[in-house]
Amino acid sequence: TKAEFEQVIAQICIDDVYGHLNFVMLWLYFLTGVRVNEGTALWWRDVDLAKKQLHVDHMLVMKNRHDWERHDYTKTDSGKRILTLDDDTVAILRRWREVQTSFGLGGVDDFIMTYDGLPMTKSTISRIIHRYAKLAQVHPVEGKGLRHSHASYLINEFNVSVLVLSKRLGHSSPEITLKHYSHLWGGLDADIAEQIS
Repeated sequence: TKAEFEQVIAQICIDDVYGHLNFVMLWLYFLTGVRVNEGTALWWRDVDLAKKQLHVDHMLVMKNRHDWERHDYTKTDSGKRILTLDDDTVAILRRWREVQTSFGLGGVDDFIMTYDGLPMTKSTISRIIHRYAKLAQVHPVEGKGLRHSHASYLINEFNVSVLVLSKRLGHSSPEITLKHYSHLWGGLDADIAEQIS
């Protein structure tokens, strides 16, 4: 939930580089809903901070941190998408790029989610989530759980339409989105009845 996410990120100290990276990574996954391998593939050339856009058009296939391939496709054709970023996310990314630049990263062909130039692994992301969830005393999720949390956040906080959510998540059709998230729109019927009254 949004409240649990806030509790988790409140545990992160961004005074050191690795902690700052952890914050940026969790924030980006929760606020954009990108798939884990889409997020790990993001280079700085994929973000336009002036236009507040994130281009999602690659995925990372990894054997380990030193043996990986960055593919110019995503899980589905409709997975290639441009996400509009909120002002807070733009500010967080801008600050993180300044931090990266201070130790020689932050170039257009550098990973966004890195502290040493190498990509993050799914297992490391999972450990980070579990570490901070434990500190915050909230139920941990896996990396892909942050994608589902993003969808839930948009539905519960903003009553986002299935069409908007489908496009944002890169689903091939709204039917796919409904298959996974229709239960989250369940309370809207009561809201409509109340409005009618």
